[in-house]
Amino acid sequence: MIDRFQIRPATRDDARRLFDWRNDESTRNMSKSKSLIPWEDHLGWLDRRLKMDQPNLFVFEVDGQPVATFRIDGRDLSYTVAPEHRNRGVAKLMLNEVRSRFGSLRAHVYSDNVPSIKVAQSAGMDVVIVDE
Repeated sequence: MIDRFQIRPATRDDARRLFDWRNDESTRNMSKSKSLIPWEDHLGWLDRRLKMDQPNLFVFEVDGQPVATFRIDGRDLSYTVAPEHRNRGVAKLMLNEVRSRFGSLRAHVYSDNVPSIKVAQSAGMDVVIVDE
């Protein structure tokens, strides 16, 4: 059971972690861009993102350990759970907390990603089903 969690803004110190999570095969298969992202491209994106007035890029931690990330662009929500923390209720907890703090957002989810569709719907997100 997850007792203690927090949401914190992402920092440059999260670069390697976010890079690894983004390039995870399962994450890539459920992303708009399915290709591996080169390290330099990732750093450029992260630096640009963090320089925004409102980067809206967050890390979700459980018991002080980063386990997931999400970002908000307008009303659109993107998220991923670290591969080693999937299927443990992290996404459900995180998305419920995201909804309580930021309201109902729109999650674009591929039609074959049934677990993500279910968890986003149960958290009260507006789910947009994407077919390739």
